[in-house]
Order: sequence, then C-alpha cells, then structure tokens
Amino acid sequence: MSTYGSFPGVRVTTESGGIQAVEIGEEEKLAFFGEANYTVESGSVVVDGDATINEPTQIGRSGEAPTQFGDGSELSNAMQNSLAGSPGANTAYLYGVAVDRKVVEAEPQTQAEGTLDNVEIVENTGVPADLSEGEVNDFGIEVVSDPAGAATTLDVELRYSDAPGVPDEEDKVFINPLTGEYATSVTSDLEFTYAYNDYAEAFSKRSTQNIVNEDETGIFFALSDSDSVSADLNNTVGDLRSGYQLVNALSFAEPNDQMLYDSANVNDENGGADARYDTPNFTKGSVSAAYYYKFAPARVEDEDDTIGGGLGGLFAGNPINDPIYNETISGYDALEQQLVKSEADEFRAADVIPVRSGGNVRVKGNRSTSYSVADTVAADFWTRRITDRIILIGKQIGDAILGRINDEDTRSLAERRIKQEMRSLESQRLIQPNIGEETNWTVEVYEDPTNSDEVNVDIAFTPYGIVKNVDETITLDT
Repeated sequence: MSTYGSFPGVRVTTESGGIQAVEIGEEEKLAFFGEANYTVESGSVVVDGDATINEPTQIGRSGEAPTQFGDGSELSNAMQNSLAGSPGANTAYLYGVAVDRKVVEAEPQTQAEGTLDNVEIVENTGVPADLSEGEVNDFGIEVVSDPAGAATTLDVELRYSDAPGVPDEEDKVFINPLTGEYATSVTSDLEFTYAYNDYAEAFSKRSTQNIVNEDETGIFFALSDSDSVSADLNNTVGDLRSGYQLVNALSFAEPNDQMLYDSANVNDENGGADARYDTPNFTKGSVSAAYYYKFAPARVEDEDDTIGGGLGGLFAGNPINDPIYNETISGYDALEQQLVKSEADEFRAADVIPVRSGGNVRVKGNRSTSYSVADTVAADFWTRRITDRIILIGKQIGDAILGRINDEDTRSLAERRIKQEMRSLESQRLIQPNIGEETNWTVEVYEDPTNSDEVNVDIAFTPYGIVKNVDETITLDT
C-alpha cells in the first residue's frame, strides 16, 4: 500500500495497482508570524519564553502559549484567540513563529526627509535600545542631530499617513514606523537608533517554509500592517505555491492616516498618534494575488493588540463547505476605528476585506487582493480553498499512476477517480453540478501529443456564488 499526500490537503491511497481511497482534508495549517516578548541575554535578543526566534513552535493547549512566547505578547494572544473561536484552529496544525527583534544603533541619514533602512519599526518613542541587559519590548526611537557637533536629541512622534509631513516645531521628527519614512526641519546630519521586527528573515527560513509541506494546504498570517512586510510574505508564498505547497497569505492593510493626540496626552507608548484609515483615499498597496487576503481595520481599541488570532482561527478552522462572509470574530469588544457602510464599501473596492465592530466584530468579506483584476480566477477565499483541493486531487491521483504504462487503461483509471472526486465535491455543494446538457465541470486525462511519457490532466469547474447582498423590494398595496 502506498499513500500520496497528507492532511490538511488531499491524501490518495493505492494498493495492488489500484487507487483505493481519496481523502480530502477540510482544515488548514495555520502559522502566525509576529512579536513575542523579548529580553537580552549576553548581548543578544532572545524570546522571553521557551520559543526560539524564527523557528516554528507548536502548543498542545491554549495555556501553553504564554510559556512559549511571553504572557500578553502578540503571538501568545493570537495563538490563544485562534483556538477560542467556533470554529477555531486545530492545535495539531497550529504554529507560531517569533520574528527576530533587531536593534539598529546610530544609523546615519544626511537628508531632512528620507526613509530608514528597515521596517517594521517598534512603535515606541521612549528609552532607546540598550543591548547590555533586560527586556527589549519597549525599545524606543532616538534621533540625534549633528552627532559630530552639538549632538541634539530630537523629539520623536509617530505618523501613519502615506508620507509624514515636516513638523512645524524645530527639534522634532516624524516617523512612519510601517514604512520607515521620516521628516524633520533640521538640516544637519542625523543618527537614528531604533528596534525593528525582521519578518523577511523569518519568511526566508527553510524551517518556516516547510510548515506546509508539498501537497498540503495552509495559511501564513503575518500579524503586521506594514505593506513592506506583506510584500515579503507574498514573494515567499508565491514561490511555495509553485511547488504545490498551497499556502494562502493573510495580513492587515497598511494605515494611511492617523488620529493625533493633544500635546498633553502624548506619551512614549502612543507616539502622539493612533493609526487610522482614510478610506476614500486608500490604495491597497503593492500586493495583488489571488491567494493573498488583507483586512482592515485590525487594531483593538485601547489595547496593544490586533484581531489576527480570531481571524486566523476562523479562516483556518471553518469547514470548507461553509463560506466565510459576515462572520463574527469572538473575543474582541471593539476596534480602534469603526467603519460605516460607505467606508467598508471603499475597502472592498480596493480589494481589502473590511472588519466592522458595533456590539461584535464581524468580517464583512472574503475577497483577495486581486479580486478586481480582470480575468483573475479563484479570487475569493471560498473559491480558492476549493480550487486548491482540486489542484491537489489532480496532482495526487496523477502521482499515483507514475511508473505505469502510459496506455488507455492507466489514463482511464486516473480520469475515473478524478471524476469520482468531482462528483463528491458536487454532492457537498462545493461546485455546480452537471445537469442535463448544462456542463459545469469536466475532466480529461490524455497522452501528451509531443511526449509519450507524459500524461496531461485538464480539469474545469464552476463554483457556486455566495449571497453577499439582498436587494429587497416591497410593494404596499393601497
């Protein structure tokens, strides 16, 4: 007996020359990439817990998350919240990756307006980084002007608009921590000391890329609203999918506006501003892919946290035959920014999934970042999951006939089994059925006309739509 593939995904079992069983997994592997709590040991930043930086870590139950990633950390909260929902993530398929927190000391910049070398910068403007000892969760940003001369320390405030404007006050600098852009009226040389979360390094590790194996399905969720981070994740996931590691990518849309605090209320933790979205002027960013999904807003009101855990648990654990639309995310009271309907519609127009709060927090869409692109197929999460299973059905049954004689019997065996699985998907209302002369799915397995050692498999199908709007007409008979 031989088995091809594994769960979650598609598993094909063969015995005595025949295909005995085809099993389709309904869940997704789920890997969160985000911040742990950090401390310094011997001059190096490490996780203040049992987890290792940039290495996938699993938990057996919710209570183990603080031990691995630090109590109250972004990753700990996400792991716990992903398990708390109904449906929620499966602990057997749940991973957390603590991204590396790196410290940059005295990065030189010679322009009054420019872009720092790294993102995503830790959003704190307090005490600058010190690698001698202690916690590094609240490393701040320090900017010194004329370091070779008078060496004046500037006041730092955060801004989240597309490019921070030049502050009116002298000896002040604005920094967008998500893009690295800065602006000041000071004309002398500058030195920046700050900490940042290195997502790109975490994505590039072989151990993290192998969380979802070939012929499996899964979700990589970057708990970040930096467009630069999502671009790095998109590059990684695109490469994985080309090798049948069928990963979907999730993250948050990058804010393009802010709510400013009164000067009396500015502190190190808020940096003088809260991130916001100006929806009429919002653009979706650099990523446009049928397997990539962005959400906004995602920051929790009055907390240093996001709703990423609840979102991940919903998208990974929801049954494949249950579309995700207008679903409640449990465990959260309110978001920092509450959308009205017109703002949610503006997000949808930019291929961002809106999240609304008002008594509860709801996901108001499922479209990918390429949903509006002409000729894009499988551009919502419902269709993407079904498409990925069909891709694996064709591949796994194809793998099961490798090494056999390329004759009609072999090809017919593969075609019959693929058709059998398509009829099973049809019975689950995952694809539209063939009724009478109406053909909604087809399968053809044939010898390649230019290579007698190759078999071609062509599969076409029509998915069902999802009820997303009800147009109601009421006539009053007077």
